Amino acid sequence: MIPGWKEEIEGEYLEFLRKPRRLIPADFASRFDVSECCAVYWLTELARKGKVRITSVEFLEEGETPCSLLNSLSCRRKAFCPVEEMARVPVERE
Repeated sequence: MIPGWKEEIEGEYLEFLRKPRRLIPADFASRFDVSECCAVYWLTELARKGKVRITSVEFLEEGETPCSLLNSLSCRRKAFCPVEEMARVPVERE
């Protein structure tokens, strides 16, 4: 990994988010050509650092992910999505 890569990406994202507007993770994902899962990951990271505010959430049914099917299939960076493993929740077997 290249030192400072994460900060460079975050800077690019923050520059985009700096313009006053409301958007959904799909808008962010589309702009940066990443999956919605990746968009949610980065937005959450920025919120944890106090750089953005998340003002809305939506409940997902068991087994759903933040990625819409279309966005997920078209994302060229899907293989590198940091949410992919974290999104899998073990299901209890009876």
